[in-house]
Amino acid sequence: MKQLLRFAAVGVVNTGLGYAVIFACMYLVGLGAVTSNVLGYAVGLVVSYLLNRSFTFRSVEAPRREIIRFVAIFLLAYLANLAVLILLVHYAGVHEGVAQVLAGIVYFGLSFVLNKYYVFAAPLASVADR
Repeated sequence: MKQLLRFAAVGVVNTGLGYAVIFACMYLVGLGAVTSNVLGYAVGLVVSYLLNRSFTFRSVEAPRREIIRFVAIFLLAYLANLAVLILLVHYAGVHEGVAQVLAGIVYFGLSFVLNKYYVFAAPLASVADR
């Protein structure tokens, strides 16, 4: 349960920082919305990886394998979020706001489980050595 709460806290920090970067790029630096969005998400993704690695899952493994897996899981969870959103809104007739929340829950749950058991899971050789 502590890991789940830490994961959620990292998500809150990551989201706040991502939006701060997006708005700073748009309104302080004068960049366009798309460029600002890409930069905000890039910063958020890096911060999310670093905080989840050190704070949430306390990984001691080499980061190379984790980084590739982390980005892959981010993309997979996002696509699942988008698919659920489309299905709920366009095929199930769910209100858009409710559908966003439900799709976000799918993203959060899938992301947590896959980060815990795939991205930051110790390789079998490491587990056997402990």
